[in-house]
Amino acid sequence: MNPELFIIELLSSKEKILAYDKETRQKNLLAIIGYLIGTSGLFFGLATLVYRAFPWRLWSITSNYILEGLYYFSLAVGIICLVVLLGLLVKNVFGGLLMHHSYNRWLEKNAGKTLKVQQVYQENGYYYLADKSKVPKIRLAQTDCLALTTTMDGATIIIGRKPQFPGIGSNQLFILNGEPAALPQTFSKAHSFNQRAVLLLAGLLFVAMAGISYYEVTSYYQTFYGTDAVETTYSFSSQEVLDAGGLLTQQGPTPDYQISQTNQLELVTDSDELYMTTDNGTNWSFIPLKPEWLRFGSYLLTSGEIPMGYWMDKTYDISPDFSWFIYSQNAEAVEFLSSKDNGQTWQKSLVTENDGPWIRYRKASFFPNGSGVLVYSTASPEVSSEGLEIYFTSDFGQTWNRSNGTTISQPVQNVSFVNPTLGFVSTREQLYYTNNSGSSFKEAVVTIPEGYQTGGLDLFQSPNEVIQVSTNLLETRFYLLKMEGIDQGKMFACRYQSSDNGETWQLAEQLSQVELTD
Repeated sequence: MNPELFIIELLSSKEKILAYDKETRQKNLLAIIGYLIGTSGLFFGLATLVYRAFPWRLWSITSNYILEGLYYFSLAVGIICLVVLLGLLVKNVFGGLLMHHSYNRWLEKNAGKTLKVQQVYQENGYYYLADKSKVPKIRLAQTDCLALTTTMDGATIIIGRKPQFPGIGSNQLFILNGEPAALPQTFSKAHSFNQRAVLLLAGLLFVAMAGISYYEVTSYYQTFYGTDAVETTYSFSSQEVLDAGGLLTQQGPTPDYQISQTNQLELVTDSDELYMTTDNGTNWSFIPLKPEWLRFGSYLLTSGEIPMGYWMDKTYDISPDFSWFIYSQNAEAVEFLSSKDNGQTWQKSLVTENDGPWIRYRKASFFPNGSGVLVYSTASPEVSSEGLEIYFTSDFGQTWNRSNGTTISQPVQNVSFVNPTLGFVSTREQLYYTNNSGSSFKEAVVTIPEGYQTGGLDLFQSPNEVIQVSTNLLETRFYLLKMEGIDQGKMFACRYQSSDNGETWQLAEQLSQVELTD
């Protein structure tokens, strides 16, 4: 049958075809709405619920990274699915309108497709349509098929529903000449759906994965290194000689100069060795650590990399009675070195056997009874958030016990523990608190008065720790940017207080101006 004759035969079946098409599109509409509801609930609702609930229960920082990566990937998949489904919805609605207004054009378009069907098979309540290769390519349920008309040579023109996705189909015309032959071969599952559509969706998912990975990597390095910065590496020329405990032995001469600071850590560049003094340089003690052991992981603040010879605050402390250092000898294990006799003897302990390569922020604080807390954040180029690990000691760092880890949505700026139970974590925009030794964290409410803003800088900076000034009163200093008046654009240290153990914070008074380089 030629296309012109085929079109003539179907002109009289317009009402049947339009009614059948309307029923098909209604079924498609219900299926698409169901997919939209399911997709939103799964990729947005359930994914967000899991992401918000589980970080407080995961013990592994790597697990936190995996969870966050899966969360953002689920959002990307959800967006792609919504775009595809909305496209199908628009196509379904406007396709029906166009068909009603351009029925003859629809017939012309489908005449060629219909006449390409050279063979019809049947089996188990299905028709199978094949092209010139005689290989079945399309399967139609016989219960969904409708006989439209009989041609002059006795053939029957039938319309059926061609599956695109489960519950979604399109109209398929074909000509049936007598009783169809039995299916001669197994019907490929690949032809039960629209292969091109599935391949396109898979391609979009791949693009989403690549886009997320690129975004996470670039945002991470732009945050910590800047857009044009290059990560710095260091090499040292000192000969490594270790004692029986795995610590360095002194090779170079002891410093013989005075300094203005009472307690000071000094890097002697000629020998690449570390020394400390607790009496303005009258006496110096050798520290059995290599400088790069103190700079394991990423030695960065959000403002940039700390130059060699300078150290992150609270990663060590020097005093005659108790000096200590956080370090990693192999860039894997995190270790703790301490001395209670002004550096004459040293004791080391293991904090954790891994996490070293990922660590950025690190800090320890001790209390008068020998208890202390050691915290560090872990950052990865693949994710924008940071994991936070917390360890506690009750014997001046000889042994360490891990508390629950958590995930912070932005880079950690500072951590301040008032006591082993109550602690605070700040980012550039948020403040979190724990009142159960780090088992869980909640976001604190910081009231920013009218005319101020955080300015994207630290909510609090060391040495502006959170301190307890009375039984029910906490105090710290937040840095705020003035947004109006004669001081517009200037940064001020502001004294804040909390009377509910850090859950909420209110401005007590504006203090001195802070230079942006402070």
